[in-house]
Amino acid sequence: MDLRRCRSASVAAVKWLLSQQNPDGSFVPAEYGMATHNKLLWALSDMGQQPRAAQLAAWLREYALDEEGDFGGLLRPTPYDHYYAVGNAFFAVGAMRLGQFAVAYPALGLLTSLQHPATGGFLTAGPEATLDDEQDMLTTAVCGYACLQGGQLEAAEAAGRYLLDLWESQPGGAAARLFLARAREQHPLTEYDASQAAWYALDTGKTEQPYHVPALAAGFLAALYDATSNSAYLEGVHRYLQFLASCAEDRYSSERSGFVGWAGALAYEITGNANYLRIVEEVVEYLLASQLANGSILKASMGGDLTSDVVDATAEAIIVLNQVLRSLVSVEE
Repeated sequence: MDLRRCRSASVAAVKWLLSQQNPDGSFVPAEYGMATHNKLLWALSDMGQQPRAAQLAAWLREYALDEEGDFGGLLRPTPYDHYYAVGNAFFAVGAMRLGQFAVAYPALGLLTSLQHPATGGFLTAGPEATLDDEQDMLTTAVCGYACLQGGQLEAAEAAGRYLLDLWESQPGGAAARLFLARAREQHPLTEYDASQAAWYALDTGKTEQPYHVPALAAGFLAALYDATSNSAYLEGVHRYLQFLASCAEDRYSSERSGFVGWAGALAYEITGNANYLRIVEEVVEYLLASQLANGSILKASMGGDLTSDVVDATAEAIIVLNQVLRSLVSVEE
């Protein structure tokens, strides 16, 4: 793989991204709140853009971060998707990496309050949820990763065990379908409205599936293995990535594939397994082919039909490409 192309692509992406920042620190389109901004602190930290990130962090403290550590105000002009805490967790990761602790620690405090004390999963619906409500793979993976970044190892390990348990409880061994959520302490939710399928299952026989969900689970488990040397987490990485390898032909080449490359890079860095390098190469080729001449990328894994998708997708690509650069350089050395 030509790592210089990855670096050039990430530089072009951040140049475009910086052109979208408003004088007050927010980004265009600011009116979409969380959907525009949630991955930006992480992306800016990866590109060494601390001054611009500090401007965004100041805007967050002024207009969004409340006393409970939640992001409301201008960041939630409308309810944010199905996964309340995922955007919060991305902010916590980015703020921690930047040393923006006035944002990071309150945000992390809110996240840990949403972790189920028995299962380790994180509540999908956020602060309004009860312990009988849904927990899911995506929320748990991203919140668990935020806990790990913030040094909350006990909470991170509880989230890791939840992801391992969720795999083990899959009916039929997750051969053709991976169920993504469960309620209370029981089995995965297998009955849901067809219009909500992307929130509850990944079907290997269909394209345009939520590949980013098991990918984020795999990447978090890889990081957790790196922190603990617990082989159970590494086995979880293998299982989730092997499942993705059994999915449809667009598994590495769709708008929801970026984090598959992120997870593959982390797995390759730990194991040196050439199969994971091939995953990374396929995802990176897709990302580079998707980049426009101005450096931007049009769609991201968790985006909707919003004009904020371009900022979100570009930030996500930066996160993925920089992890690829770090992981592959580490292995080559």
